[in-house]
Amino acid sequence: MTTAARRAAAALAASALLSGGLALSPGAAAAPAPHTSHTAATKHPAKAKAKAYKPRAADAALYGATNPAKDGVSRQSLAMLGLYAANRRPANSAIRWLQAQQCADGSFTAYRAQAGAPCTPATPRDIGATALAMQALASVGGQKPRLTAALNWLRTQQNTDGGWGTSPGAPTDASSTSLVIGTIAMTGARPSSVRSPYTTNQGYDALVGLALPCSVSHGAGGFAATLPAPGQWPAADPRSTAEALLGGIGKRLVAAPVQSGPAPVCHTAGANTPEVVARNGAAYLAPMLTPAGSHLTTASGAADPSATADAVIAMCSAGYGRQAAGALHWLEANSAAWTKKAGPAAYARLIFTAHTAGVDPSDFGGTDLVKGLEAAGPPAVAKPAPRPAGSPGASASPTKTARPSTSPSPTPSEAALNPSYVSPAADADTSPVWSGAIWWVAIALVVLIAVGVVVVNRRSAHGRPRG
Repeated sequence: MTTAARRAAAALAASALLSGGLALSPGAAAAPAPHTSHTAATKHPAKAKAKAYKPRAADAALYGATNPAKDGVSRQSLAMLGLYAANRRPANSAIRWLQAQQCADGSFTAYRAQAGAPCTPATPRDIGATALAMQALASVGGQKPRLTAALNWLRTQQNTDGGWGTSPGAPTDASSTSLVIGTIAMTGARPSSVRSPYTTNQGYDALVGLALPCSVSHGAGGFAATLPAPGQWPAADPRSTAEALLGGIGKRLVAAPVQSGPAPVCHTAGANTPEVVARNGAAYLAPMLTPAGSHLTTASGAADPSATADAVIAMCSAGYGRQAAGALHWLEANSAAWTKKAGPAAYARLIFTAHTAGVDPSDFGGTDLVKGLEAAGPPAVAKPAPRPAGSPGASASPTKTARPSTSPSPTPSEAALNPSYVSPAADADTSPVWSGAIWWVAIALVVLIAVGVVVVNRRSAHGRPRG
């Protein structure tokens, strides 16, 4: 679709949205007429209005201006990942804000108003927020101690079936498990190596247990959100299926585009292996995403752009981009309305979608997603394109590059995690493996050359005629 066509589609969709033809939330419906007993408002004292949220000075580096009580860490993490996908680096203040939210045991909560106060056993931990924060911190580099602590904490929260729930002790669900799998992969570890401390089950085992077989009449190939109660049959959930598809193939939210291939088919052979059941989920989703105007909905029937974005990301990451074309165009047409309502999280998810689908995020249905996300928080920094040393335009002085001159400094939480840790440069690799390996290879080459010279000299000496 051309840029002009996308903008025309966006204008038509926006017109339909404003005229009531499409509702992005149940709240768009007209309110019912008040009951007669409620009309005499003057006879009763007016109800106190809810106190408007006033942003705190401590949250100046937080993306978005709404109350962060329920989503502060997740929102910040999504925004940082969105910038990463758009080749931007978050401001150091934004990184420090997220760092300060981490508890000493490595976990994260939904939001801590008093980030300097230590977390207690009663502090409600959030598995999804922890996994998202790990992906965000991994994207900026130099966070190895924090990531190790968070991963170790996630290991202690793994259920006996190998999966994770929304919080410690919660039953396994497809969304949390898939998110953690993608997070483990982003840290460089193998998701299959992280097993329940109580059994040998891994996250992939939990996903297989939530998959519906191809033989059922409804929801074939889909994934249930959670295991049903005893005696009940599992029901396929589109959003859980989209997230299980992404997790089942071991991918994260910011995934590289994959060339689209044949349409997915639900296979019964090998239906107990993670990738097969994940791709069966793609076969379940495809009819919901291919036709023009396709999108996923909530349980109440309202359009769900967040779930639709997750589905497009998963399908494109798995090589089924053509089967998600209708939903992609629907997101383009409705991007302006959704981002206006949902803010940084919406901008970030749509940037992930554009990145995976190979679409320009600066002109997504006429909306500049990158500009909108950057405007919601502290100024980001464009990452300089890597250039070979000595090439035209390459700078010999690190002070002349676009890289920030300072890196996030250790916080009280950092000291609790590792007292001897000193925050490295922004783009530093804290692993000493490669530098040590290079020295050993150089030494080995010198030794081999010396041995070769000795052998050649000896052979030459033996071959000379004696006088």
